[in-house]
Amino acid sequence: MKQVTLQFCYGLRGEKETDLSHQESSAPDERLTPKVLSAYSGLSMPLSAMGMPIAVYLPRFYSEGMGLSLATVGLIFTLARIWDVVTDPLMGVAIDRFPSRWGRRKHWIALSIPLLMISVWMVFMPNPESVSPTYLAFWLIVLYVGYTMSAISHLSWGADLSTSYDSRSRLFGWREIFQVAGMTIVLAIPAFLELNGQPDQVSKVASMGWFCLILFPLLTIPMLIWVPDSKAKTINAIPLLETFRLIVKNKTIWRVLLTDLMYSMGTSVSGALYIFFAASYFELPEHASIALLFYFLASFLAMPMWMKLAYKVGKDNALKIALIYAVSLNLIVIPLAGPGNIIVLWLFTITYGIAYGAAPTLLRSMIADLTDEDELKTGEKRSGLFFALYTTTGKLGGALGVGLSFGILDLVFDFQPGTVNSAAALDGLLYTYTLGFALPMFVAYIAMIKYPLTKQKHEEIVEKLRKIESQ
Repeated sequence: MKQVTLQFCYGLRGEKETDLSHQESSAPDERLTPKVLSAYSGLSMPLSAMGMPIAVYLPRFYSEGMGLSLATVGLIFTLARIWDVVTDPLMGVAIDRFPSRWGRRKHWIALSIPLLMISVWMVFMPNPESVSPTYLAFWLIVLYVGYTMSAISHLSWGADLSTSYDSRSRLFGWREIFQVAGMTIVLAIPAFLELNGQPDQVSKVASMGWFCLILFPLLTIPMLIWVPDSKAKTINAIPLLETFRLIVKNKTIWRVLLTDLMYSMGTSVSGALYIFFAASYFELPEHASIALLFYFLASFLAMPMWMKLAYKVGKDNALKIALIYAVSLNLIVIPLAGPGNIIVLWLFTITYGIAYGAAPTLLRSMIADLTDEDELKTGEKRSGLFFALYTTTGKLGGALGVGLSFGILDLVFDFQPGTVNSAAALDGLLYTYTLGFALPMFVAYIAMIKYPLTKQKHEEIVEKLRKIESQ
């Protein structure tokens, strides 16, 4: 068994280093102080603030506001995400295998920030005369590359910060709280503009872009300074093809990835169509942005509940509860939805929002646990690759959700945004929105049945790793 020596380096210069050993999985991790947790989680705020408009506002902005057809926009967003199927695993391998004197993750995040800022400027604040399918496709791909580099580095960094089963739920729970806060704030911006008489899409999208541009450097610098980064030296690195062969044989990770693929697909359908659903089916366009804001506020407030539930019943069981809850709500709303029904729209949106943050937190924590199982088998810490596969399925699911739902609405039901639609087209919107979410989520639930990597099993793995390191 190959051994991996892990060390923490503090700050950007690495002046102070301490040994990092695998702790008892159930024990709280004293390194995860509020200062470290908040500094680490900070980057997720602008990342999510950038991702939310991409899912909710940009498809509509480029179709209705910039004049591209709905099918063209759906195709571009789908192809850009599918491109990540190639780039994400390669980026994960690079992050695992090419550390710097600052550690394994910091330099990758530092490189990603300028790329993200340039692409946010071009995508969120385009010159209308320059917009074309080629323009959107190019800058969307550049933005996704920057996001890939940043997100994979950030998530795999979290896996290295603690090996405790419950502490990881706490760590990724903090990250999700900051992430939902970013979504909530960025959604408050268009709501604020609407209240102040600026309902145009150009102002809304540009203001959200400026929010991201300001937060990226502001929240990245404290993380690079205060959060410890590991320096892992791997002996006899596994060849690249063998690395992927071992991943293919890992049945447990494929269950988690299938769950994430289906979850991402369902939430992508819901996110991309929510504004249409509220504005066209409920005929309440003035409530859409405000209600969506409260959706994420409900998610923010519910996160501690999901973390406590995971401590009590395990991550997989807490995840199954969240999935069934969300599926049930989307099915219940079908017979209740109707034009002008403000109470149903608001009750559905807020109660639905309660479940939003559970799956991302728990799935990320489960991926981190899987890196320990993989390390025991291979002797290598490959959290970059594991989280690259996780982000790949998330992006692929998101792309499929947007592409399929937009294509179905346009080509099957002839739904046209911004115009008066027929009753059949509006019914198509209702069923595409609700069933397009519920069916993938139910598949995600099935994938989690009898999930094998329980808390007890993970504790045994961590104990074996600690014994290997002590030899």
